[in-house]
Amino acid sequence: MKLFADRRPPQEALASEPVRSLLFKMAGPSIIAMLMQAMYNTVDSMYVSRISDGSLAAVTLAFPVQMIMGALSTGIGVGINSSISRNLGAKNYREASAAAANGLMLGLFTVAIMAAFGLLGAGKFVSIYTDDPEVLEAGTAYLRLICLLGFGSIFSQLSFSVLQGSGSMLIPMISQISGGLIVIILDPILIFAAGMGIHGAAVASSTAQAVSMLIGMYGIFVVNKANLPVSFRGFRPDLTIIKDILAVGIPAAMTQATTSIVAGIVNKQIAVFGTATVAVYGAYSKLSSFATLPVFGVTRGMNPILGYCCGAENSKRFDETEKLAVIVANSWTFFCFLMFMFIPRTMLGWMNATPEMYEIGVTSFRLLAMSMCILGASIVMTQIFPPLKKSYISLTSALMRQVLFLLPLTILFSKTIGMNGIWIGICTADALNFIYVIIMNIWVRKKVFTKWGKNGSPEAAAEA
Repeated sequence: MKLFADRRPPQEALASEPVRSLLFKMAGPSIIAMLMQAMYNTVDSMYVSRISDGSLAAVTLAFPVQMIMGALSTGIGVGINSSISRNLGAKNYREASAAAANGLMLGLFTVAIMAAFGLLGAGKFVSIYTDDPEVLEAGTAYLRLICLLGFGSIFSQLSFSVLQGSGSMLIPMISQISGGLIVIILDPILIFAAGMGIHGAAVASSTAQAVSMLIGMYGIFVVNKANLPVSFRGFRPDLTIIKDILAVGIPAAMTQATTSIVAGIVNKQIAVFGTATVAVYGAYSKLSSFATLPVFGVTRGMNPILGYCCGAENSKRFDETEKLAVIVANSWTFFCFLMFMFIPRTMLGWMNATPEMYEIGVTSFRLLAMSMCILGASIVMTQIFPPLKKSYISLTSALMRQVLFLLPLTILFSKTIGMNGIWIGICTADALNFIYVIIMNIWVRKKVFTKWGKNGSPEAAAEA
C-alpha cells in the first residue's frame, strides 16, 4: 500500500547524514505521534471528567498501574531499540533481526502479567487510596479493563521500538495518529451515546491501542521487511540476545516502575486533601503530557542515532546529536511552562473543572509547572545512557529522584506547608535530579569517549 510506504532515511544516513537534518527527520514523525498521544490522553480525560469529578479521580488513581504496564513494555522496547541500532552500527545484521524477534516474544510475558493483575488485583489496588463508593467502583472497572485489554498497548510500544531501532519512523507516527483519531471518535460514542460511562473510556482506549498495534506489526513484517527482516519460522530463544535486551531494558523498566510506585504513594498523600485535589492533579498530569510526550518523541529520534554512534564509536556525532536534542526539547517544555503560568484557568476549563477545582487548581498548576523550565534537557540527558549500555545510571537517577528526593520532600513539605507543599516537593526533586544528571553526563563523556579514541577504529577515532 503506497499510503504506508516508509520514507525513512536508509541505515547509511544514521552514519553520514548531517545531524541537524537527520534528527528532525528521525524525530519529526515521533514528535507528531507523541502530540497525538497527548491529545487523545487529554481528550479521554476530558470526556471522563464530564461524567463526574469522581470518575476523573478514579482514572487518576488507576494511572500508576498503567505506568507499570508502560514500564514493562517500554523497558523491553528500550532494550530492543538499543540492541538493534548498536548491531546495525557494528554491521551485525543477523543479530539485529534476532533482537527484534526475541524482544517481541518477551512481550507475551508482559501481557500475561497485566491480565493476571487485572483479574486479581484491580479492586484491591484502588481500595488502597479511597473508600468513596463511586471512585472505588469506577476505578476498579476502568483498571480491570485496561489490564485485560492491555495487549494492544504493550505490542504497539514494542513494534515502535523495533521500527525505530532500524531507523524507520513513519509507520510509528501513522500508527499512533490512527490510534489517537480512533479514541477521539469512540470516546463520546461509547461513554455517552452507548451509556457505557467509564467502561466506555477503557474500551475506547484499548481499541485504539489495538489498532496501533496492528499497524505497527504491519510495518515490521511487510513495510520494513527488506530493511530488517523479522521471522518466527524455526524461532528459538537466544539467551545471549535476551540478556542484551534485558541488560538495557530492566533498568529502564525499573526506572518507570519506581516512578509508578512513588506516584501511587504521592496519590495517597494527595487523597488526604480530597477528591477535588486528586482530580486537579489528574488534570495536570494529562495536560502536562503535552510537554513531556513530544520530548520523548525527540529521544525516540535521537536514540537510534546514538546507538549507531556507539556501534561505530563516533563520539563527535554522538555529542552533536545530544546537544541539538537538548535545545529542541527544552525549548518546547519552556513554552509549555509559560502556558501553565499564564493561562491555568483556561486549561482547567478544558478539563470541565468544578468551582472547587478552580480554587485549588490555578496555584497548583503554576507550582507544578516550575520544573518544566529544565524538564526537556533533563529527559534528553537521562536518555543518552541506554545506548551507551549504562542504563544503570538512568535507574540510579530515577531512584534518587523518587526515593531520595521526592518522597521525603513531599512528606516534609505537605506537613509544614500543606497541599502546595506536595507540588513544591515534586519540583524540588526534579531540580536536584537535574544536577545529578548533568554530573553523570560529564563523567560518561570522560570515561567512554576517551576509550573510543584509544580503542576504536582509525576511521572512528579520526571522526571523533
